Amino acid sequence: MPIGASAGLGAALLGLAGWIALRNLSLPSNDGWMFWVPIASWLATMGLLCWGSALAGHHRDRRARINASWRAGWLVGGVGLALGFVGPLILTPKASLGPLLGILLTGPGGFVLGALIGAVTQPKAASS
Repeated sequence: MPIGASAGLGAALLGLAGWIALRNLSLPSNDGWMFWVPIASWLATMGLLCWGSALAGHHRDRRARINASWRAGWLVGGVGLALGFVGPLILTPKASLGPLLGILLTGPGGFVLGALIGAVTQPKAASS
């Protein structure tokens, strides 16, 4: 992805995450936080990774760490989405809201967790 497009997408995702957070924090009751916090965190994480991709430039170790974050985020987020979507359907087949667990909580939360794990565990690239 071109640098400008990655930076623009990152800014849009961070702006959307900020808008969701500010909109929900301004509500008189804060009882729905468990639904908007994972989505806003997922959007902010993707925005930061887009910005990191745009700013990493030709630094191999930074690009390797960002790429590892993307891969681990999508892997752990996909597993979280699948388990959160299918698990409630298997455990309580008559519950109509079961798949929302994967869509709203375990998928986005898994992406954020996976991106953090990928950033922390990625070894530095060998510099030449």
